Amino acid sequence: MLHDLLIEAAETERRLPAALKKTPAAWWPDTVPEWLSYASDVTYSRLAKATPEQIDNYDFVLQVVAAVPEVEDRSLLWAVATSAAFRNRGPSWVKIAKLKHSDRHRIKSHYQVVLLSAARNWNRLVRSGE
Repeated sequence: MLHDLLIEAAETERRLPAALKKTPAAWWPDTVPEWLSYASDVTYSRLAKATPEQIDNYDFVLQVVAAVPEVEDRSLLWAVATSAAFRNRGPSWVKIAKLKHSDRHRIKSHYQVVLLSAARNWNRLVRSGE
């Protein structure tokens, strides 16, 4: 359950608007003299905006991840979530292992340990009413 919420939070983060707006560039594009040459056959699809429920889950997951005591463990949780976002096959353990300079099997087992400890801490927080 927490793993699914992590992946949903990473997807929601990609759906949120950029924190900084890009400023317009100070150059003019090359123009073609014929007006029919501007028609585009390619259509681009964009991600849908995040729903209020997704944003609430995103805030909750950020609180859970922030409660993990070790910085390396927090970065591992978020790296796995962002790697698995919008991907049917799950996280890319090889890519994460290269980032962490370790073996993919060791990274996956360490992720499961960190995920379980984060879930235990979350359950304690829920029971205590914080």
